[in-house]
Amino acid sequence: MYMFLPFLLALAGSACVWSARAGLSYALWSATIVITVAWFFHHATDPLKLSF
Repeated sequence: MYMFLPFLLALAGSACVWSARAGLSYALWSATIVITVAWFFHHATDPLKLSF
């Protein structure tokens, strides 16, 4: 639903790096990693049913 959120946070973090706001850029990059990992664990809970 909100799959654009990690990309938006990464863009905002990049803008903060470019404008030399170190504290805010670290916070945004950390939030990007946390959200990406949380969504991975949310969506990767079921085993794949593969048959070859």
